[in-house]
Amino acid sequence: MRLRWMGLFLLAALLPAQDFGRLPEWAAQVARATAGETAPENAVAWVLLDRTEIAYTGSGEIRQRRFRLVKVLGERGLRQGTFVIHGLGGKGNKVKKLKGWNLRPDGDLVKLDSDDVVTMNDASEAEFSTDTITGAALDRVVKGSYIAFESLEAIQSPIGPVAATGLLETIPVRRWELDVAKKEGWFTNLQQVDVRIDRRHFLPWIAKVEPLGATGLAVSNLPVLPEDEGGHPHRYNVLPVVRVRFLDPAFPTARMWGTWDEVARWTAGNYASATASAGMADLHGRKGPEGLNALWSWMAAALNYKQVYLSAERGWVPEQTVEVGRKRYGDCKDLSAFFIAEARTLGFTAHPTLARINEGEIETQEEPFPVFNHVITALRLDKSLGLPGEVESPKGRFLLVDATDPFTPFGFLGSGHRGRRVMICLPDGAQWVTVPDAAILRDRLSVDLEGEVDGSALRATLKLKETGTYWNLRAIAHKGGAKAMREALMGGRFDLPATAQIEVVRLGDPLATDRPFEVEVKITHPDGFHRNGAEWNLAAWGIPYPPALIQKAGTPRRYPVASLATGELSYHATLTLPAKVKPVLPERKGDTPFRTFEWKAETEPAAGGTRLRLSLAHCYKPVTFGFEQLDKGLQAWKQDRGLVKTLREDGLAFMAVAN
Repeated sequence: MRLRWMGLFLLAALLPAQDFGRLPEWAAQVARATAGETAPENAVAWVLLDRTEIAYTGSGEIRQRRFRLVKVLGERGLRQGTFVIHGLGGKGNKVKKLKGWNLRPDGDLVKLDSDDVVTMNDASEAEFSTDTITGAALDRVVKGSYIAFESLEAIQSPIGPVAATGLLETIPVRRWELDVAKKEGWFTNLQQVDVRIDRRHFLPWIAKVEPLGATGLAVSNLPVLPEDEGGHPHRYNVLPVVRVRFLDPAFPTARMWGTWDEVARWTAGNYASATASAGMADLHGRKGPEGLNALWSWMAAALNYKQVYLSAERGWVPEQTVEVGRKRYGDCKDLSAFFIAEARTLGFTAHPTLARINEGEIETQEEPFPVFNHVITALRLDKSLGLPGEVESPKGRFLLVDATDPFTPFGFLGSGHRGRRVMICLPDGAQWVTVPDAAILRDRLSVDLEGEVDGSALRATLKLKETGTYWNLRAIAHKGGAKAMREALMGGRFDLPATAQIEVVRLGDPLATDRPFEVEVKITHPDGFHRNGAEWNLAAWGIPYPPALIQKAGTPRRYPVASLATGELSYHATLTLPAKVKPVLPERKGDTPFRTFEWKAETEPAAGGTRLRLSLAHCYKPVTFGFEQLDKGLQAWKQDRGLVKTLREDGLAFMAVAN
């Protein structure tokens, strides 16, 4: 009997604690096939399979199924027990099925319960929308758990049957698959539907792609998405993505993604039906260019930017302009439509123009896809108005206008549009143009400081003059007045301690865009001129910070190196010090791929001390070092960081001079 029990014990010890047969069949097959494989080094979790199936069912609807199996390898991998689906909400998106399994190393199986699935609104403080997040969390996830999720969504997007999926994650992926199909029913004939699959930015990340079925693709052993790399272009322009389009000739928003001309005509039609004049703008009888300026000023003062989407369609279709005028707010589509309608009463024809700002840029070879995140307008001109925002194209001359930007003078665009390609949506099709450099209002900041030091306390009056959005002072003042300005300057702008005092003496009119925006403040910093060994150090109000570290030492670079910073700074300070000092860094010039600057620190005797004069002329330069220049970019960033660090540390350091 004892030998029998010992045999059973040995047999049990040889059997795996986890019975993969308790997982769904698709997950069990993968778990068995990978059981003997070695996980990637230092991985906290390992995606054994991530499979997406996208099927077009007709009438603009797609069904999307997801299969995901992850093995948890460390404490940080426990978060893989959560699964999230982002949806349009309402009729636009329905989660038909969401299942989950946690096969623990002790053999227990935890299944996802309906109570573990939560759907909530996905909106920020600045917007209200029907967008949703559906999340599910499995209980008792531990190191060694196999986590499986399976989901099914029905998606009826207002902009048609299109989908996109990324590939890279912050954990390694052993196998990634995408299968695309047309799913015909008894009464559905989809033979005329054209399926387009576009791959973007696969190189240098992914060199080998395997075909999967008739139209799908698969990739094995994907690289890990870099987590700790800063100073890179927006991920939109560098990371691999797959886009899927179902071009259904029987469905308008499906066939339009065949050409940009179709997209432009669809967009133009939406605005044509929404742009009846609201008749609310008081232009004091002005016409022509004067009327346009009056309209611009009225909209800046009367209308606010706000996103309120009570249906999924509102993410792409403008509100009726009469409603925009009545509610006195709208998003970029709504304000653009309002401008189009009111410009028509002045004798001008304007067109919606699709753009992408702040989140990467639209590339020249992109196939039709909903890549836009912003709408401006293009005002057709019979002759030039002499404004910098004008562009000449094969379809005529236009003035580009961003109706959401009340802090930029009429005829200019903000820095977010620099170098961007935009698509003017005309009734007969698309006209692409590139925003000219002259159209961009240059970001400039002038800092003039006068003060004196008493002991270690620094008391000073600062006069700030800003053009553009160097520090976004106009927007801060417009939103929150003197209180918001004080908080902004106390924080990241001047980095003042809680014991400092700051008084806002004067604020300009943030909507008076015909002149620089002015702010005057008085500041008392209790330790603004403090002793540091043999040196005295001055507070660095307004001096640019050194760029951050963008790479861990000894780790190979993966992303391109880039800086998008722009703007010019003119800094002047006159201070009276009680001690006799001389500057550690009397002057310095710098010229790197990222900036140019010229620094001077001069002193002259004053009653019992020193009069100090400081000046800095500083200008950022946007630059990108591509994949083929990673080492060069890192070296340039390192040198630039060291140069600016020296400027802040030594430029604001002073040595005592003996009497």
